[in-house]
Amino acid sequence: MNKISYLKSTILLALTVAFFIACDDDFNVLGADIVGIDNFGFGESVRYEAKTTNLDLGAVESSDLPINPFGIYNNPVFGEMTANYVTQLQLAVVNPTIDLTKNPEITSVVMRIPYFSTQTGTETNGGGIYTLDSIYGPTSITPMKLKIYESGYFMRDIDPVDQSVQSYYSDQTSLFESNLVGDYINTGDPNENDNFKFSNLYTTVTAYNATTGAETVTNAAPAIKLNLSKEYFKQKIFNAPAGKLLNNNVFKDYFRGLYFKVEKNGSNAGNLAMLNFKGGIITINYKENANASGTLKTYKTIILNMTGKTASLVNQTSVITPDPERLYLKGNANNSMAVVDLFKDNELGTLRSKKWLINDASLTFTIDSDKMNQAGTDQPLRVYLYDLNNKRQLIDYSLDVTPGTTTAKYNKRIFSGIIKKDLNGRGLTYRIRITNHINNLMKNQDSTNVRLGLVVTEDINTVTNKKIKNPALGGTLKVIPTMSVVHPLGTVLYGSDATDVSKRPKFEIYYTEPKQN
Repeated sequence: MNKISYLKSTILLALTVAFFIACDDDFNVLGADIVGIDNFGFGESVRYEAKTTNLDLGAVESSDLPINPFGIYNNPVFGEMTANYVTQLQLAVVNPTIDLTKNPEITSVVMRIPYFSTQTGTETNGGGIYTLDSIYGPTSITPMKLKIYESGYFMRDIDPVDQSVQSYYSDQTSLFESNLVGDYINTGDPNENDNFKFSNLYTTVTAYNATTGAETVTNAAPAIKLNLSKEYFKQKIFNAPAGKLLNNNVFKDYFRGLYFKVEKNGSNAGNLAMLNFKGGIITINYKENANASGTLKTYKTIILNMTGKTASLVNQTSVITPDPERLYLKGNANNSMAVVDLFKDNELGTLRSKKWLINDASLTFTIDSDKMNQAGTDQPLRVYLYDLNNKRQLIDYSLDVTPGTTTAKYNKRIFSGIIKKDLNGRGLTYRIRITNHINNLMKNQDSTNVRLGLVVTEDINTVTNKKIKNPALGGTLKVIPTMSVVHPLGTVLYGSDATDVSKRPKFEIYYTEPKQN
């Protein structure tokens, strides 16, 4: 090896070692601080008190959520919720050419809103066999009444008071329902209105040849597929006043959106689904004269997207009785969370003085199985622990890049917060690892022992926030994690004041203690 090559190799090795040393300083890996070191011995685990407080938040900002609950869900613990939805529409192609002299005739208006589904097989006719994700309520899907109205309420983008983004809240049902226009517009098959129910059956999509009108039908994944009033869209779109379809700013003021309303069908319980409404489209199929006599036709479409401003509107009848021994974590409307305070008095100062190496630290919350294992009670897959003071994720969350084994809902499996169940599928505990958070408190004497927030979450991968309508904690708590707002479920945990000490939150630290020479 020549000297230049040797020098390059030496420099590369030095840089590599320096890199890993730097990484080891910044990122604590379980056990990394103790491997191969002889002057340290393993200590026993130690438990500290984690003081918990329940916090009822009430209505929360529900505008422009990435996923929306829709339907009816009766939870034996938290009561019955009815989730409606309002959305602005936007023209996929602005200022469409509609020549009324060519006698345009609408042949169909079809709405499609996709479910979250997984294909598990294929039928003999080529259609897929699917299972639906995130459907809550009776296993045997029951019908509901579904009505879709024109909304007459204009949803602003900007709040005129402070020029911030305009917010709408989960308790504003009456605001929108008092501004509905006319009769409902899904007036076809009773299965699409008075007897509507969620379905895992594959659907079809029909396309038309522009010249001949010949149909091409393809199979597609399950979706809410509804036929809407042709006469309504003729008046609203084809007979729109001049300039109202020019661009989407004008269009959204003219056509202020659609309101989706569900009601019970008799004694049927109904069901609730998590939906990607923004993935929905309305396709207006029409034909127009291609010659003066009208013997030839041209077949066209106008597409409306559901990508304007939206709001999830929820009515909740609560059956919760306040209980100082328990923590009620509830997503969506009537949101509630827990506040967690680690260490008391001078415990942290004493811990810092010991100069322990923290190998593992965690918080474990025990589920109230008597309440949460009742028949018909769905349990949240995960809870999310975060820095309440600074409204951001903990370092353990940020450093965990482990992927989910089957779905992204299981990402960050080391940080966890994933429900642990017994062999019968009954929920037992939620455990969250906070090793790096505690290490930071130990190593950095000026680190603030921040308060922690605990909420249910629909998606561990999203850490944005939404506003609370009425700020809590003396006005200092103004936002809540977005995915707690999205999530329709709740759970009941034992708090730090539980009479049964064994069921209180477990704040446990495993450490390595320096040997005295």
